[in-house]
Amino acid sequence: MVMKKLFIIFSLFFLLINSRLYSQWLQVYAHNPSQTCMVIKFFDVNTGYNSGVLYNGSNNNIYKTTNGGLNWIIQNSGYTAQRFMAIHIVHPDTVYICGNYGKVLRTYNGGQNWNLIYADTTRQFWDMQFVNSNTGYITGSYGHFMKTTNKGDNWTVLSTGVQNAMQGMCFLNENTGFISGAPLILKTTDGGNTWQDLNAPYVSSLETFTDVKFFNESTGLYSTNAGRIVRTSDGGSNWTQIYYTPGTAVWRLSFIDSNKGYGCTSDGKIVNTTNGGILWGFQFTPVPVTENIYNVDFPSLLTGYACTWSGKILKTTNGGLSYISQSGTGIPDVFALKQNYPNPFNSMTNVEWQMLYAEHAKIIVYDVMGKEVAVLVDEKLSAGSYSVSFNGGNLTSGVYFYKMTAGNYTETKKMIIIR
Repeated sequence: MVMKKLFIIFSLFFLLINSRLYSQWLQVYAHNPSQTCMVIKFFDVNTGYNSGVLYNGSNNNIYKTTNGGLNWIIQNSGYTAQRFMAIHIVHPDTVYICGNYGKVLRTYNGGQNWNLIYADTTRQFWDMQFVNSNTGYITGSYGHFMKTTNKGDNWTVLSTGVQNAMQGMCFLNENTGFISGAPLILKTTDGGNTWQDLNAPYVSSLETFTDVKFFNESTGLYSTNAGRIVRTSDGGSNWTQIYYTPGTAVWRLSFIDSNKGYGCTSDGKIVNTTNGGILWGFQFTPVPVTENIYNVDFPSLLTGYACTWSGKILKTTNGGLSYISQSGTGIPDVFALKQNYPNPFNSMTNVEWQMLYAEHAKIIVYDVMGKEVAVLVDEKLSAGSYSVSFNGGNLTSGVYFYKMTAGNYTETKKMIIIR
């Protein structure tokens, strides 16, 4: 028995030192002392802000990085035990932040000084967005919505006609926008003066629609604290539930474009889509399944950040792709894509391939209609043999195809999922 255990340990060690592990989601920072981090936003891949809550009387609750999250500079908000919930970065030096106790702060010098520009202690502000350097919006508790057209110097409170807590927001332009709450989606086409209820479905009156994203007036989706993501392609006349993990929450969404998006969950995972939210998979992170990931933000196609309940900062530089293992040191004779194994499979399968020389490789999974459902590989690899695990647990039973392209080489094979 002892020899068997030693064999397993040495086998795992050998696997690790003979594998090239590409960064997936890695922890790059942790607040000390531990504190709840509700929001993280980046202007580009290097410069960003996050806010953590310290309840020990400290007012050092805003943090800035200029080196991609490796180091964070503590900034003084001037307010103790303040839970900031939303950040909007117009420019690395011009940043707005808002949160509980109805405070809105602004900096013009990259956070060296934060100035209070609005306060209403009867409200809590949970989301904020500027559509240009002058015009911005804030929403929050009791159906609260307000607007500025002069960089936040003045704010006008506009009636939404509801008293629901509003938590998410997405404006397409100065006039057309959406806010989400407990549990409803409202739409405006006149800059917030009037609102229409889109009759979004909910599973209980206690459900909260935590975030909302629209790509245009027709296509959009919302996430909920009941673990659901729901989508519409006709402006909200009809809604389709496309993701559901009972007992969890999907807190926030971040879309890079109309196809590629991410969400963060209450069970330590990142969910992702590559086809506009039609299908969702999930990505593992270093945090335990008991930890909330409260916010996720992608400033570029492959670089993303997330923050957690205990103040951990996570980062990916390859879009959260699965670990790619390189086996052996020899150079193959040809490019080759091998048959996945096991096949058929229930949820997990392995895909192996060979690279004759260094080339940018892509391996993409498609359904029978030709729609992209997962990206397994999308990066430059050196010559060698590789493998990657694919989790198809969120896909329905059926036939799928996976296609590899590397330079002039193209190969497609079939995989089958059986439930």
